[in-house]
Amino acid sequence: MDTKYEVLLVDDEPLAIEGLKLLVDWDKYGFRIGGTCENGEEAIRRIRADAPDLVVTDIRMPVMDGLRLIEETREGGDRSTLFVITSGYDDFDYALRAMRLGVSNYLTKPLMDDETDEMLRRVRAQLEERTRRSAQALRADIGLERRALSLALFGGDEEEQTPDLCGALERLSSRAGEWVYLRLTTNAQWMPAVREALAPLQAGPDGCRLIDEGRFAVGIVLGLPDEAAALGAGEAARAFGQALLDRLPPESAGQVRLAAGRSVERPEELGASLRSAEEAAAFLFFGGSDLVLYADIAAKRLSFDASVLEQADRIAALTEGGSREEIVRLLGEAFAGFRARLTSPELVRMFAARIVLRCAYVCEELGGDSEETIRRSPFCRDVPLLPDLAETGLALEKFCLDCRLQASRLTERSGGGVQAQVAEFLRERYAETFTIRELAERFYVHPVYLGQSFTRKYGVGIAQFVHELRIEEACRLLFEEDLPSSAIAERVGYKGYPHFLKQFEKKTGLKPAEYRAQASS
Repeated sequence: MDTKYEVLLVDDEPLAIEGLKLLVDWDKYGFRIGGTCENGEEAIRRIRADAPDLVVTDIRMPVMDGLRLIEETREGGDRSTLFVITSGYDDFDYALRAMRLGVSNYLTKPLMDDETDEMLRRVRAQLEERTRRSAQALRADIGLERRALSLALFGGDEEEQTPDLCGALERLSSRAGEWVYLRLTTNAQWMPAVREALAPLQAGPDGCRLIDEGRFAVGIVLGLPDEAAALGAGEAARAFGQALLDRLPPESAGQVRLAAGRSVERPEELGASLRSAEEAAAFLFFGGSDLVLYADIAAKRLSFDASVLEQADRIAALTEGGSREEIVRLLGEAFAGFRARLTSPELVRMFAARIVLRCAYVCEELGGDSEETIRRSPFCRDVPLLPDLAETGLALEKFCLDCRLQASRLTERSGGGVQAQVAEFLRERYAETFTIRELAERFYVHPVYLGQSFTRKYGVGIAQFVHELRIEEACRLLFEEDLPSSAIAERVGYKGYPHFLKQFEKKTGLKPAEYRAQASS
């Protein structure tokens, strides 16, 4: 049995206590002895300090007898602790008093195995049923509180404000001195881990409450007890947020972000905390931390200057005929400006989307597939905004350079004759091996003519052209993936590693391991 219920043994006779310990198989029925007491007065102090699940008490004891112990326990408000009374007396009056106190479990001394086993089974069943009902009631209360909090956060019609929901808010108000709303954003990969980490934090009656905001966001309502609020609501929220992030795997760093709003005194005012949390969440886009408080950014202001969108057209135009260096330079300047001015994340998204659409238009004008261009963009999928400004800049740079390469190939294909067709064919199938004769037969030209005309057009022979394509792809794989160099060599089309190594060093001047280390630094 996984759950162990705690038992307190109460008897003024030490031998009786030892007998209860040794002769009863408590573990068999899922119990563990949490302590012993010599009289009822000592036991009542123990129960008030840390109530056990079950008390097994003798009836006749000095100072305070067993029945008085039960009466004081109930008068003190403890209705959950179960009692088993033991006695060597077959006394009807005692049994009657015990029944009036709700005690139906009675053992006579000396203990008999069958009677004890039956009693423990019965008490265990009572405790399990109580636990089940308590958990069921707690889930219902938590569900009601979440609906009430959602209404306080997002508003609703008057008819939605039922007495049950208003009562739930009143109960919540009595539990905490201040309230804070935290907004957590992540992606589909980490959302299960986030919910798993949050589950134990909201399991208790005084824990946090989760409010679903959507597929990639979770709202957290945090009630701060008076002692925590006295230390500073902001710092208490920061400590909670950091503890939550620490519960997640280290690989989630940068993928799970938290923003805490300003504190309010009553749950009914949480809408103000929500709005300030949303303001704070925008500043997570600029990096530096996965946790931000409204107090950290209250004096800062985002820029909504739409003139930055004009630069998007200039960058997109460079994908047709512009240099790689010029595209990288202009994008770097644009994103440095975004960081310096604290440009709104949504405006940065509009900037990126504008470049994507302009590039798609360029592609279509050159005879390409504009929809495919848009699909290749990391800004037009069903994902939240990329984690931060730096990653957004890198993703947009890669997209623009890919579009520049695509535009170059489309231009070449439209006016480059058979040589361009062969070049395009090799770009798509560089990992395969073809002789010049095989290529000439495929494109219906003489092998000598193909070899000479290809070299005149591209400045290198067909074999060298293929080597350069392979090494270019190998460089990409070394930077983006963790594959060993031998696997990369095979993937790009080399049958033997020494041949790959020779061509790689010829092209880059470095060994593969040196290139990877340099590219990653």
